[in-house]
Amino acid sequence: MTTTTTTSPSADPTAADPLTPTDHQAFAFLGQVNSCLRECLCTLARHGLAIRRHGPARARVLLDTVRPWPPYKGGQFLFDLMEWEDLMIDGDPPPLLPVERIISTCTLPVQWLAAATAPTATATKLIPGQRTAAAFDLPLRLLATTAHAALQGAAKDLTDLLGTPASPDETDDAEADNGTARAAAPEADADAGGGDDELPPLEAGFYLYEDIILGALAVLGPLLADRAPAPTASPA
Repeated sequence: MTTTTTTSPSADPTAADPLTPTDHQAFAFLGQVNSCLRECLCTLARHGLAIRRHGPARARVLLDTVRPWPPYKGGQFLFDLMEWEDLMIDGDPPPLLPVERIISTCTLPVQWLAAATAPTATATKLIPGQRTAAAFDLPLRLLATTAHAALQGAAKDLTDLLGTPASPDETDDAEADNGTARAAAPEADADAGGGDDELPPLEAGFYLYEDIILGALAVLGPLLADRAPAPTASPA
């Protein structure tokens, strides 16, 4: 009689954790991305909810303005398709993401859009090869804008790195000046829906996507306004 010996799956040393260290590191990074996205969405939604509660007339006009636009409709479709509401309300509420971080993250994309949609100063006469040159004009402008922003950022980082550390007294003075500046500009906090301590808790449901849009318009409003086209002079 022949006896067949089989190996138990539990005896396999890789059965307990089949993932490699690289797998774990990759998931750690993706988890960080998900967490940051959740913090950003929840922060914007809470700013938007504050506007909807304290400025209903403004919220209504903002939403009525953007509802016909394709990006709004496409965003609603992606929001539902990717089930971002589940991501936002699943688990304990995340900490608020600083508004400055949201603005700095969106600065470069807004610069790209501004460069891509900027109107030409004057109409140019059609010349041979102009259509081909126009096809290269947009990437070149985007590249120039990106390079300019990168050089500015590198210069500021280098200045901060090589700068002399501030003394405690100077730091206290800077914080006092910053507090004075914030007190002198209450409209900025009002545009963003109030201070962080005054933001209402997240509300799930029908208005969640609209709250995100309202929060994005409020938080990014100053950044978008800085790139607004210059008003054209009316003919006499």
